[in-house]
Amino acid sequence: MQWVALTCAVLLLVLAGCSRQETVQVQLHAGVPVGQHGPNLEISAQVEGPQNDLEYKWFSVAGGCSPQKSYSPKTMFKFADGSRRDRVSVEVWREGHLVGRNELNVKLDALQAELAPRENAADAQIEITAIPPYEPAGGPNTHADIGGKVGGKLEPGYSVVLYARASDIWYIQPTAYAALPIRADNTWTSWTHTGSSYAALLVRPGFEPIPRLDLLPQIGGYVVARATVDGARK
Repeated sequence: MQWVALTCAVLLLVLAGCSRQETVQVQLHAGVPVGQHGPNLEISAQVEGPQNDLEYKWFSVAGGCSPQKSYSPKTMFKFADGSRRDRVSVEVWREGHLVGRNELNVKLDALQAELAPRENAADAQIEITAIPPYEPAGGPNTHADIGGKVGGKLEPGYSVVLYARASDIWYIQPTAYAALPIRADNTWTSWTHTGSSYAALLVRPGFEPIPRLDLLPQIGGYVVARATVDGARK
């Protein structure tokens, strides 16, 4: 019995030692991506301990992390509209086991706050004047023309980002990450895949569009103005 007890005790110590060796210590760091000054931060995880086969899962209270899962210890964090503070956390997993975790409070600094909602944002407008048809199913093989105009107080570098809604999802148009230039006469045109509704965003330089959205971004920060219309019914 003593040998059995001793063997079990040694085995438990070995397992505990292995468990400790498999865990990692995580420190999070936030920085403004090179060339950007807006409400985006690059969050990186500095890991101490065995780093083989690690997967990172990112979370925040109100904002968004892209990617949310990665094998790289980095993610891009975007503050929620109107938010100045948040908390970003990361879980580190290996082969289905949680081996590390940490969190970091983040806030917009004075430089980033320059792109916060401005009082004169309402001085700029955007309209959709050429309305595509109402085709709620949409689809990759559908095409229609869309166009409009902008007005009010405009600044150099503004552009237009389009979305079409199909099956309750907003999809960027006409291609992923597309941004449309504004002509000298303050008009813009493009083609789009069809849907039930259409949206046009007037955005500042540095705006990073998301190809697929459940909800459109609110006015503020990079988004100066927004217009939405239902598709034209026959």
